[in-house]
Amino acid sequence: MRLFQIFCVSLQKCRTKFYAKMKKAFLLVACAVMAVMPSCARKNAPAVAGTDNTEQVAADKKNFKVKTLPLAVTSKILETIQKDYKGKVVFVDLWATWCGPCRHAMVSVDSIKPELMKKGAKFVYITGETSPEKTWNEMILNIAGDHYRLTKAQWKTLCEEQGVRGIPCYKLVNKDGTTAFSNLTEGGYPGNEIIKPEIEKALGKK
Repeated sequence: MRLFQIFCVSLQKCRTKFYAKMKKAFLLVACAVMAVMPSCARKNAPAVAGTDNTEQVAADKKNFKVKTLPLAVTSKILETIQKDYKGKVVFVDLWATWCGPCRHAMVSVDSIKPELMKKGAKFVYITGETSPEKTWNEMILNIAGDHYRLTKAQWKTLCEEQGVRGIPCYKLVNKDGTTAFSNLTEGGYPGNEIIKPEIEKALGKK
């Protein structure tokens, strides 16, 4: 009986050590996968909180506007939105409230946005119903620009039409409606060192 008890205790210790090692290994693998992910998934997947700053300074209310896309619009989503900005340089940002990389990129853009807005650039932010409306309404108060929250169907169509595979992703539109820059099919913020010169170049075109 004594030997059986000793055997049971030993077995329990082995199980505990085994589970501890498995848990550690799982966490290491999960961290490695998250580290190489350049953007959030297109579908409603939770973003992992990081140490990067995602807090934004309150936007000037004069530069803040909520816009809507009629429910009747069921195709050519982005093209329809762009029609409201004829003759303007437009920087389009596809994002979601739950997407950590999206919010981190917005903080980076904040450092160049005021100067570019003064020069005439428009910043348009588009999200879908996976961004809870209450959270979205609270967050966009600190994001200068025009904001669209599409229906689930409109967002799905937009992603299919533009080949969007992940967010954040971006498109820069020239004054004549042509594309100056786009990474809608790749995703990820390319950095201010790329985006600022591209916007300034587009602003310089007639």
